[in-house]
Amino acid sequence: MGRTHRVYKNLVINEFKKQEIELSFEQFVMMQMLNSDCTLIQQDVANQLQKDKSIIVRQINVLLELQYIVRQINNEDKRKKNLMLTSCGIDILNQMKGIASEVTERLLSGATQTELDIFQQVLMKIQANGDNQE
Repeated sequence: MGRTHRVYKNLVINEFKKQEIELSFEQFVMMQMLNSDCTLIQQDVANQLQKDKSIIVRQINVLLELQYIVRQINNEDKRKKNLMLTSCGIDILNQMKGIASEVTERLLSGATQTELDIFQQVLMKIQANGDNQE
């Protein structure tokens, strides 16, 4: 599973570079997270990605400089700042999602629907077993 993830990640990164998108795979994942939940703060992102907060701060600073995200004051706790995608960030995220989708389609070519269904069932079983261990 780890090797498969690395293959996918490397192909996606290479396609990003071909399209002159100079973002890391982790930044892509971060942007997807922020797109689905606009109440996240830096600590939430670090926790979900299981990365040190200092690493996350550096990656977020790059996204801020590129104006793909902004920090907005949290209405409930003024000390916290929510991270939100800008319209420019949404545009680049949609482009990146398209690239990732094309890579996924390429990697899954030749797989039958039955094989894909079994694969999904196995992944769900692994996740369920992992949830039982936590």
